[in-house]
Amino acid sequence: MKIVNNVRPDKQTVLFSATFPRQMEALARKVLRRPLEITVGGRSVVCEDVSQVVEVREDSTKFVRLLDILGQLYHDDEQDARTLIFVDRQEAADNLLRDLIRRGYPCMSLHGGKDQTDRDSTIADFKSGVTQIMIATSVAARGLDVKQLKLVVNYECPNHMEDYVHRVGRTGRAGNKGTAYTFITPEQDRFAMDIVKALKLSGQPIPTDLQALADKFQEKVKTGNAHYASSGFGGKGLERLDKDRDLVKKIQKKVSLLASRYVEIRALKCLMAYGAEDEDEEEEDETVVEFEAKAVQPSQVAGAKKEKEDITPSSAPPATALPKVAKEMTPAALAAFKAAALVNRLVGSNTGAVNPQQMIKEINERFGEPIISPQLPPEAAKEDTSNPGFAYEIEINDYPQKARWKVTNKEQISQITEISGAAITTRGTFFPPGKQPSAGERKLFLFIEGESEMVVDKAKNEIRRILTETTLAAMEAEARGGGSSSSGTGRYSVI
Repeated sequence: MKIVNNVRPDKQTVLFSATFPRQMEALARKVLRRPLEITVGGRSVVCEDVSQVVEVREDSTKFVRLLDILGQLYHDDEQDARTLIFVDRQEAADNLLRDLIRRGYPCMSLHGGKDQTDRDSTIADFKSGVTQIMIATSVAARGLDVKQLKLVVNYECPNHMEDYVHRVGRTGRAGNKGTAYTFITPEQDRFAMDIVKALKLSGQPIPTDLQALADKFQEKVKTGNAHYASSGFGGKGLERLDKDRDLVKKIQKKVSLLASRYVEIRALKCLMAYGAEDEDEEEEDETVVEFEAKAVQPSQVAGAKKEKEDITPSSAPPATALPKVAKEMTPAALAAFKAAALVNRLVGSNTGAVNPQQMIKEINERFGEPIISPQLPPEAAKEDTSNPGFAYEIEINDYPQKARWKVTNKEQISQITEISGAAITTRGTFFPPGKQPSAGERKLFLFIEGESEMVVDKAKNEIRRILTETTLAAMEAEARGGGSSSSGTGRYSVI
């Protein structure tokens, strides 16, 4: 319908079909306006010029019978006759091709496994008489018109009536006479009723063994031991595909909305830490960064942990002041407290409810102003004259596993070094959630060194970007799969 609706409205549409089932008629009347229907013969009826022969036989006897039919045709009739043999599968077509060539019958095969050039060449050779026998699947059952085609053999029985009519309709065209043989095995009794119906509509005699096979299958249906074969026109077609696409889009939209809400909640946590009340100032704050980072002088690296413990953010209120802080918060900030538990579940946190005082202290530490000194103390310069003078460390221990892998990858670090000119080293040890480092140990972090503040900032911003993008991607994958990105699991799971 999408293709039809995009075609110019003043078009003229003509529909030709050897079969016209009710589903096809409903679709045609939906597409066409005031259609004129011309019926030649009857609906889904084989032409009277085709002599139909249906034989019930075992699989082991079909090939010998095929050789007998071909021998009679090319011995008694003119040598220019064409024969079209239908099978169900590509493999069966190639196997039958091999067997016939071994018996001295040059032939070619046509099926969906060949590219378009080979198929066009095969049809051209078949029409011109280069090859008189062609073995094909149902891909050749429609649209093929060969003037000298006098014999059609359904080596494998068609699975519904419309397919049978189309196959047999390849011969007996334009007033010419033709013959169609159909082989059906006792195990294919579910197709016998369609063959019987086609023979009745076309006025052909029904073999006794075929009628017995159809009656036997009908008894199975009445007792509930079997079901009728499909008509070949079932299913929803493109409507089903559209529904699947809409469902995927809805899921993607929900995941994107969930991720954006998480970012907004983290932004509100940041604003709570600073006690912001002005909406304009809230928009100017940086809302995505989640670094456990602190810039230090090279001479202060050893004492960085002690300095961090001594610093108390002036904006972090004591525990007794929490009710007062809650009163001064904006409604959006209060909503962030309620959503904190949901966020923790989203990112795989197992800590339960969030303590507001700890959260504010954490945000203040993460967003603290970097301490960068353009000049080194004389003592540090004497100890190591090769020290570049600027350093920055970013704690990555608590980020999702994929984010840690991304920023600690050798190739990624080399790219960042090439872009910024800073030296980046991975230090510390990874500690899983709930486990704290002992004395003298540090959590996993990146140490950035550079000759200038600009060099360090370039590396810091690039790492920040990579961590943010990878974390959001891990969150989306986690929301889709329902797993935890921080649990240490990989892409695959054992079922």
